[in-house]
Amino acid sequence: MDTQPASNWQISFVLEPDAIPFFERALDGDNTALLASEIETGEDKGKWKLDAIFQDRPDEALLNTSLTLAAQAAGIPLPAYRLSELAQRDWLRENLISFAPVSVGRYYIYGSHIQEPPPKTKLSLKIDAATAFGSGEHFTTKGCLMAMEEISRFRRPKNILDMGCGSGILGLAAALTFRTNVMAADIDPESVRVTKQNAKNNRLARYITARAGNGYKPIIIRSKAPYDLVFSNILARPLTLMAKDLAAVLAPDGLAVLSGLLNRQEEWVLSAHRRVGLHLKKRYRLEGWSTLIVGR
Repeated sequence: MDTQPASNWQISFVLEPDAIPFFERALDGDNTALLASEIETGEDKGKWKLDAIFQDRPDEALLNTSLTLAAQAAGIPLPAYRLSELAQRDWLRENLISFAPVSVGRYYIYGSHIQEPPPKTKLSLKIDAATAFGSGEHFTTKGCLMAMEEISRFRRPKNILDMGCGSGILGLAAALTFRTNVMAADIDPESVRVTKQNAKNNRLARYITARAGNGYKPIIIRSKAPYDLVFSNILARPLTLMAKDLAAVLAPDGLAVLSGLLNRQEEWVLSAHRRVGLHLKKRYRLEGWSTLIVGR
């Protein structure tokens, strides 16, 4: 019997930081590990290197289509890349291990690969690191958790929306913090599936309703409005395009936490929200990424 492990495959890119989220989303998947790191020396200093490691050889035609669309969305030509076979090692497991737990204020988020029990003094969530953390998203998630802790000091929201829930980190953290119902929504059905599974794994399923749909348009999203608190950790452009829809579902005294944008994109995002009556209450900046709290 052949007991050799299946080959892994890798592609790498050198990108400007604001292009990273587009390519991360194009490459993300259950059998893919992503690792992005800032280049600190040489002619590419200030740019980022993005590596994608596939558990199995991907369909190259589909891969090229996804990457071409990502480049178009980022407004850049498709960078040159080459799909190469890696040595037979458990690259996905090794990449998982490289993700350390995230400790932000009273929140502690850790992957299933972490053996040590979580601190008893923290609000803890076990989330598979492969689906929970990208590079830029890692910092934006931290910013959103900082905002959540700040809001929890003076608000007790009863109706919460996690728009663009991804693996459900923010919605689950909100349920853990406020012990109230949370609507989690994402355009990607796989994100909804993962969110539901993570809710079960963390014994929070009774608080979470997760649905797939395009932004704020689904009837179930609108029917549960107004929301006291909305999290939207996506990207700068969709944040601006969805500002009017956000304002329509936000309670008169509600707050929205916006993230997934770079520091230099703040004014672009804020101007779109000011036009619909939402103004900056507080900002957080981490490693070039911004998180904004807005309200009326």
